[in-house]
Amino acid sequence: MKRLLFLATIALALFSCKDDKNVVIDSKESIEASPTSLSFAAQDAEAQVVQLTVSDGTKWTAVCSNTWIKANPSSGTGSANVTVTAYNSTWATPRTGKVTFQNSSKSVTAVVEVSQEAYEAPESITGNIEPAPATFDGTKRSNTTYQLLVYTFADSNGDKIGDFKGIQNKLDYLNELGVNALWLSPIHPSDSYHGYDITDYNAVNPIFGTETDFQNLVNAAHEKDIKIYLDYVLNHSGKGNAWFTEALENPSSQYRDWYMISSNPQSDFSAGKFPSLSSYNKDNWHAHSYGDLGYNGRLHFELTVAGSTPKSIVVTTTSNAAQASNSDTSVKFWIYFGDKKMFRLYKRSDTLYEITVDFNSDWGFLVRTSDDENWPAGTKWGAATGVHITLGTALNLNNSTAADITFGGTTVYYYGAFGSWMPDFSYGKVSSAETSGAFKALAASVDKWIGLGIDGLRLDAVRFIYENDKYASNVQFLQKWYNRCNTAFHNAGHPNNIYMVGEAWMDSINDMAPYYQGLPALFMFDYWWRLEWSLKNSTGKYFVDDIMSYETMFASNRSDYIEVPKLTNHDETRAATSLGKNTARIKQAAAFLLTSPGEPYIYQGEELGYWGDKSTGDENVRTPIMWDKNGNDCAKGHSGSNGIPKVDNSMLTSAISVASQLETEGSVLNVYRSFLKLRNTYDALAKGKMTKANVSGDSIAAWYMTYGSEKMLVVHNVSADQRVVTLPQADDLSHPVALLGIGEIDGKKLTLAGNSSVVFQL
Repeated sequence: MKRLLFLATIALALFSCKDDKNVVIDSKESIEASPTSLSFAAQDAEAQVVQLTVSDGTKWTAVCSNTWIKANPSSGTGSANVTVTAYNSTWATPRTGKVTFQNSSKSVTAVVEVSQEAYEAPESITGNIEPAPATFDGTKRSNTTYQLLVYTFADSNGDKIGDFKGIQNKLDYLNELGVNALWLSPIHPSDSYHGYDITDYNAVNPIFGTETDFQNLVNAAHEKDIKIYLDYVLNHSGKGNAWFTEALENPSSQYRDWYMISSNPQSDFSAGKFPSLSSYNKDNWHAHSYGDLGYNGRLHFELTVAGSTPKSIVVTTTSNAAQASNSDTSVKFWIYFGDKKMFRLYKRSDTLYEITVDFNSDWGFLVRTSDDENWPAGTKWGAATGVHITLGTALNLNNSTAADITFGGTTVYYYGAFGSWMPDFSYGKVSSAETSGAFKALAASVDKWIGLGIDGLRLDAVRFIYENDKYASNVQFLQKWYNRCNTAFHNAGHPNNIYMVGEAWMDSINDMAPYYQGLPALFMFDYWWRLEWSLKNSTGKYFVDDIMSYETMFASNRSDYIEVPKLTNHDETRAATSLGKNTARIKQAAAFLLTSPGEPYIYQGEELGYWGDKSTGDENVRTPIMWDKNGNDCAKGHSGSNGIPKVDNSMLTSAISVASQLETEGSVLNVYRSFLKLRNTYDALAKGKMTKANVSGDSIAAWYMTYGSEKMLVVHNVSADQRVVTLPQADDLSHPVALLGIGEIDGKKLTLAGNSSVVFQL
């Protein structure tokens, strides 16, 4: 009787286990799943997690009954969390399936039932596209920076030079344009109009106003939610910087080690004294002579020539009478010395010219073949670098180096990769760069500007700070620089990090991307090169793949990288010129830029369709803003010692002015304003992630921008001709929010006129 009762109990237990769908227990292994059912939306459903409780050592696999269900991981050992995903459905009815978790012998299983809602196709729309964007709520989201040239942006006092008050007076224009930040060209004192040869990092250039004027600008910009970024030059200073002038002529100066200065640079380079240089380039070493360079007394000059070419000169002392400058205009040889003194020589023979003068010069002299004070190229003849003349001994002349012909003194050489007026800083070995005098002084100067409220820095020419490799040393230096400035920014009371973007101009984006290891943001020169190619070749199908491949490179170097797309800047031929002044393409370039991922930059005048060819001179890509229709208020920068030498006035007509374009519907300016407003309205455009849209056609560039639950579809036709595009079946096209050009829609068929663009909110 007891035996029968025991067998009955076992049978009842086994029967109960078979009746439970989720738990089948043998003597060793068990699997439980929670929850036991999942329900998904038809489109873009969020993944869900199933918690598996599995006995130790039990191996299991997940078997999905349908291909639209995915489990990850699909196998394992012991307990685990499994993510279950349902792919997008286009079924008009609900669908069901299941995921079965089973051990290797399939004797132990747990089943999770899966269901998905029916797909409701969006209402088909037909007709002309009529954008209806959401109302802008006043919060600027665009993360867009405007690059302006202080000297040609806006003038407040009528001297034709842009200034701080001029910028402040135009903050409403910039705010209404929709930008979040301003990148100011160098604001410090300098010996050039452009300001990249800084003579004092701790002061403002007085032609732009006072330090109080600058502080007022910063405060007024912040009131409009506009940040201020300063252009900072770490590679070199100006030749007139007090640090440099003392370093040149005082070997014991504390500043001597802040620059690369040597009496024998080739020997010192070979000895490893200049660790930032990879090679000895004699063209980048510039001579400076100091001490007793000139002469005071009566001298006789004998110049030997070959036709019109000066060859050599002999200088001797004499007691003969001094001569006036020769009045014979057929002679084209002069002695130039002192304070702009010019004496035309006398002809003795076809190969010999001479003159006796009372000579007084503290720098020496030159031979000139023109008396034009603009000094045409090739008319200046002097000595080889570091060579002094000896009285009574012939000196060979050249007009390549054409150094001042001095009578003595001391000659040293300094390194300047960008020319003799921009001597490079020396930070020593990169491993200890932060301890160098130059690093400390420049960082201390930044502290001052942080105290005045700036929000970030644009770093000039970061590729050239260390020339000894492509990027490793520079990346290490920039890490030190960023961390030092960021610490100062936090110490000043800012909870966020300082903004810092670098100009790492490289021919290949593969070489540029590693600089993200040193800085959070870098200009994407390749963005414009790829966009320019797309527009000029009417081929858009590669654009998204290119941009997404760049993002992959950036992410591999820095997880929190800031993508910085741009068209052109103050050192490049303007986009409008590269696009052949084709207005449709110029406008579409703006639409591309402002619907792309990242934090874009707009260069002064780009929003007006300005053109300019870099090959004809830098000034022609730095033309001033024309505010009114007659151009009376242009900051042309003609006056003042730092005035811009020339301006492309051919472009400054009434039609291109701000006043005219504000009045003209569809002007380049109004395209920028409308797309910036769109970017400020939608988080997906301002902060979203780009993914490729499944749209065919060689001339079509199409992508999604997604941020949280917000998703936009962007479509550009870069051909000059009309194109018909079939859009993804699942996309709801009932809510267009922007249109550049002409577009029509019929169900999923989109017709776009040449160089037209459209944005849908999905």
